[in-house]
Amino acid sequence: MARITRTITPTYRRPVLARWLDALLAVTALAAVASLVMTYGGWSPGQLPVSPGALRVLQAVIVGVLVADRLARLVLARQQLAYLRRNWLDYALIAGLLIALVTAYELGQNVLSAGAAYVVITQAYILLMLLLRAVGANIRLAGSGLPPSWLLIGSFAAMCIGGSLLLTLPAAVQPDAYAGWHYPGALFTATSATCVTGLIVVDTGSHFTLFGQAVILALIQLGGLGIMIVGTLLGLLAGKALTARSSEVLGEMLAADRVGDLARIVRFVVLATLIVEAVGAAMLYPMFRGLINTAGQPVLSRGGALWQAVFHGISAFCNAGFSLWRRNMMAGVGDWPVPLRDTWQMLGVIAPLIVLGGLGFPVLEDLGVFARDLAQRLTRRRRTLGRLLGPVPRPRLSLHSKVTLVTTVVLLVLGAVLLSLVELDAAAHPAASRDGDWSAMAAGPRLRAVAFQSITARTAGFNTIDMAELSSAGKAWMCVLMSIGGSPASTAGGMKTVTFALLVLAAWSTIRQRSDVEVFRRCIPLMLLKRAVTIALLYSVLVIAVTILLAVALRGEAFIDVLFEACSACGTVGLSTGVTNRLNRASELIITGAMFVGRLGPLTLLMALTAHVRRTEYAYPGENVVLG
Repeated sequence: MARITRTITPTYRRPVLARWLDALLAVTALAAVASLVMTYGGWSPGQLPVSPGALRVLQAVIVGVLVADRLARLVLARQQLAYLRRNWLDYALIAGLLIALVTAYELGQNVLSAGAAYVVITQAYILLMLLLRAVGANIRLAGSGLPPSWLLIGSFAAMCIGGSLLLTLPAAVQPDAYAGWHYPGALFTATSATCVTGLIVVDTGSHFTLFGQAVILALIQLGGLGIMIVGTLLGLLAGKALTARSSEVLGEMLAADRVGDLARIVRFVVLATLIVEAVGAAMLYPMFRGLINTAGQPVLSRGGALWQAVFHGISAFCNAGFSLWRRNMMAGVGDWPVPLRDTWQMLGVIAPLIVLGGLGFPVLEDLGVFARDLAQRLTRRRRTLGRLLGPVPRPRLSLHSKVTLVTTVVLLVLGAVLLSLVELDAAAHPAASRDGDWSAMAAGPRLRAVAFQSITARTAGFNTIDMAELSSAGKAWMCVLMSIGGSPASTAGGMKTVTFALLVLAAWSTIRQRSDVEVFRRCIPLMLLKRAVTIALLYSVLVIAVTILLAVALRGEAFIDVLFEACSACGTVGLSTGVTNRLNRASELIITGAMFVGRLGPLTLLMALTAHVRRTEYAYPGENVVLG
């Protein structure tokens, strides 16, 4: 159970001196970040404003200031023992730093090796202290009293900006591509990764180095989970307590009804994510390791196959759609005996990862509890003692889980069936004749392709066929699937399945002339229906606005392709008919904003703008208007 306390601010003997320490610590943190960037940014020594020797001296001074700050705060604290307990990890790192420095000195065979060890130790200490400061700032912000919507917007904006700055470093980009690299492209890529979209203006696998790919993968993971959730988990591991305000913020982000279970829910979310991604990566490794080119040689080494498996496993579960292959999941068509899309892992591993990530963490937790209760019920029935104690209560799913699961299954089946029907005459479309791929597919591969595209259109963004080869009807149907998206509190975007289901249920209730909206023998509250209508309306306005802006910025593009691009960006899907490769600077910024707003949701932005609007406690007399 989460420990909910009041916000604790250490009481110092000299508050003025403590404020000066805060200012000094802020300047030191900025200097620490700058020193690490200059060290590992990939610049040559001549490009740096300081020499390597001066940089090492600066880092030594930073370590000294950080250690002195912790010791000074301990001395100034009125309740030193309590302060030490709350910040034990800081002082454990200081002790570890001293032990490591002494050990390096004792084991160093000469001055050069000892000096190199000192540099590594001080840089590791700086990095860990920056991480602790970031975790502390995350918890303080969550308990600061700012509206949850503003905290969510701020956390995603900070990740996008920070990630874009990292992607502009020479260490993140291949040397032959760095000269033509520009910040808007880095911001586009970082936003696409943070918002788990998958739209790209450059090829991820060939344009970025391993460091750049790792930055993109970290943004995908943090964007899928949420920086506030990750920061809270790290804070809990460091012994920090959740304040009442931070618990309220997390409760809204995780759609949790019981605030007391937040710590457990956060641990479940992170642990379940890591376990599912690890299992997915393990199952994807044989696929990448077994890739053979036409010459009979392995395409990837063991290390390369492992990195590909980890990257695509995380990208699939987070519904990001980023791939390290130039043609996404179409890689190998015409170049390998068995291309990626023809392996069993496409529907056997990638597709389940997408579905699990798009269901939402509340549904995953509910399914876990349901499976546990079902196993207990079946086990107890087999035992003699179980017959004496009576039957175990039947496992039940929540209404949210039932609606989510039924809607997901219906959309997956309906999406594949209708896409197959509208693409029956694919060979008759002029666009389908390009490369002869989609139109020349046999019945079996075509069935697998439409099944996979029905799944990936729910904001995942992987593609096994060229979207440009679809007919206009096929593209329009994909736009519908992309707009609906995944489920609430998941890694997916879009309008959300539950919102769509409530709209359908409301229409069905009206047709049946029922006064209430009912499903699974339960009545839906009016406030939820009003919220669903608001989300659908705001999302439709967002898609229309982005489509109009793109149509103006991209004159000459077919309207259906522009609409497809807008739906993909707003739904954080990542599919494209090729328009992304032809974006100009203005349309890049439009898509960047669409991905950001689409990941947060237009309702979140509206709630942020109306956070201080007071609720009215009165109502006007009612009067009818004419409809239809």
